Amino acid sequence: MATIHPTSIIEGNVELADDVVVGPFCTLQGTIKIGAGTKLMANCHVFGLTCMGEGNRLWPGAVLGAPPQDINFDQDCQEPGLMIGDRNTFREGVTLHRGKTEEPTRIGNDNYFMTNSHVGHDTVMGNNIQLATGAMLGGHCIVDDRVIIGGGSTAHQFCHIGEGALISGLSGASLDVPPWFIVTSISVCSSLNIIGMRRSDMSSEDIETRRWVYKALYRQRRSVTGALEVLRSRINDPVVAQYVEFIESSDRGICRGPQRKHIRG
Repeated sequence: MATIHPTSIIEGNVELADDVVVGPFCTLQGTIKIGAGTKLMANCHVFGLTCMGEGNRLWPGAVLGAPPQDINFDQDCQEPGLMIGDRNTFREGVTLHRGKTEEPTRIGNDNYFMTNSHVGHDTVMGNNIQLATGAMLGGHCIVDDRVIIGGGSTAHQFCHIGEGALISGLSGASLDVPPWFIVTSISVCSSLNIIGMRRSDMSSEDIETRRWVYKALYRQRRSVTGALEVLRSRINDPVVAQYVEFIESSDRGICRGPQRKHIRG
């Protein structure tokens, strides 16, 4: 049987693995499933429809699965809910909202959400992502693996943050951020996440290719369309192909380079 503190309140169709620990003053309300090894430390609140995997940690004040902050959303509607993977850490004051369209908000594995960070409805997050204190993701964002979002930074709704990208503290993105690029002010990519690439055991050849892509996009005074033509000259390289696909699939347009106006298309 799960360990449940007598001060906690459980209402609805709640399914807990045998070794789940629910600390004091927690609330679990709605249709909820929580996997093995998960611990709610104290004063945590989980609302259904929420499905949580194994080995997650919820620190005091975390609120998961609350309804979207949308005045037109039926606050009593549980669907489509919130899906959380394994081994995620949700520190004090973290908030994750459930989806409001056809698909749930989705969180992958091994992510770290620092204090007071926020994930909006319908966002899809991968694995090994870090949100620093006060970082905020608007609704419908897509955040790929190994992304780092610095303290007090924001991603606009519907933004796509590519694999390994880094948004520096007190900055933000209102446009899509290509993989392994660094955002240092609002929607400006001024460098590459070289340290992150090395820590991911990326080969030196792939790192140099990403340097070339960055220069083609931002250092040679080309429009995005012109830069794409250059990138397609090396489309057989899987690293280059990743960037071509990312840019071509972008609905919002990609971040601009330093001291350049954004050029769409």
